[in-house]
Amino acid sequence: MKNQLFIIITLITFKTIGQTQSSVKYPEKKKWRLELLFTQDILNTSYGDNFGFVFKVKKPAFQKKHFDLYYGVCYQNSYIDETDNLFTKGIDGYTKDNGLYMVYELRYQPFQKKKFYVSLEPFIGLTHLKSKGTLRIPEHDVYQKYKKNYTYFNYGLSQSIGINMNDFSISGFAWGSLKGFLDNGRSRPADFDSRLFLGIGLGYSL
Repeated sequence: MKNQLFIIITLITFKTIGQTQSSVKYPEKKKWRLELLFTQDILNTSYGDNFGFVFKVKKPAFQKKHFDLYYGVCYQNSYIDETDNLFTKGIDGYTKDNGLYMVYELRYQPFQKKKFYVSLEPFIGLTHLKSKGTLRIPEHDVYQKYKKNYTYFNYGLSQSIGINMNDFSISGFAWGSLKGFLDNGRSRPADFDSRLFLGIGLGYSL
């Protein structure tokens, strides 16, 4: 009788443990990561007030204990109001650029809970630059409208420092174009080849 009772109790115990383990939900690995970054070009403030944003869609290639690798696409938009251009007086216009790039992000998370991270992200793609406005020089009777479009190959790096909060993250970053280093195109610090954006970003994993 005691043996039968022991067997019954043992079976009930194993069944209970099995039901408990099957009810445990493990966190699923996220398949996509979205990021929206708000930017300012600190090198081109002499051309006028500027603002912009960067939007990224990325997918993990692998996720290890401390390192994650993502790949995806990035859209970049920047706008400069050239009314207060310090180089040329009498301008009423703007310059804006749009870029579409491939990105590859290597992220390092030094702590076990992966709350804090630093990342390095190369990008490569095309940028379309558009400048439009009016030049007025009354003393020389100059009144000229202008419009210029230019598309060029662009590449560079961005670096981020951020904090993960469940599915969300917040980060500070620097986004720099390296165009001009290899083709001798950087003739002056304020040239558009020398884009350097600083800003903050929000991320969401799903």
